[in-house]
Amino acid sequence: MKKAITLLFSLYFGLSFADSLVLNDFLNKAKTIKADFSQTIISGKKTRTTNGVMEISRPNKFRWEYTQDQQLIVSDAKQIYLYDKPLQQVTIKQLGQSIDKSPAAVLAGATNINNLYNVTDSSSAQDGLKWVQIVPRSKNDNNGFQIVMMGFDKQNQLNKMQFTDSFGNRTSLVFSNVETGVSIPQSDYQFKVPNGVDVLQQ
Repeated sequence: MKKAITLLFSLYFGLSFADSLVLNDFLNKAKTIKADFSQTIISGKKTRTTNGVMEISRPNKFRWEYTQDQQLIVSDAKQIYLYDKPLQQVTIKQLGQSIDKSPAAVLAGATNINNLYNVTDSSSAQDGLKWVQIVPRSKNDNNGFQIVMMGFDKQNQLNKMQFTDSFGNRTSLVFSNVETGVSIPQSDYQFKVPNGVDVLQQ
């Protein structure tokens, strides 16, 4: 599960606006996003699937919760909290410049993807979705990711994300019950460290 948290945390820091029309259309409508998700990581011969819920309010506020594994990632747009309930440990990171340097802040609202990534519409018709391909411009500044794919349905609603890291591990996210432009309480992006939990500050 630690690897899943690391992948998801990395996923949240680098994308933003792009030249893709379908991606721009989604971003224009998606000032807020709520969805359920299923995440599958394939590492060698091992496959692990976890489920959860996400909430996003652009810019830079998000809540990503693995329901069955009791893992939580929260950003209040200033700090990011990674809470592992079974381990009774929370890691706190400053948002800072890192929000612009990994492959899914498109959902949270970074702004300089064209400086960091090449973004193109893919000709693939896989699953009947419209796919957008995101590739790091620099291999030295990609947080370990080689490629990110985002799949949108006929209504330009986000349906899937797929990404591959430098070690060949593949992660697939399938979103369901996606809602955009909905009201989300700001309290959902606030995290209070529980009593007795170990705190790691980075």
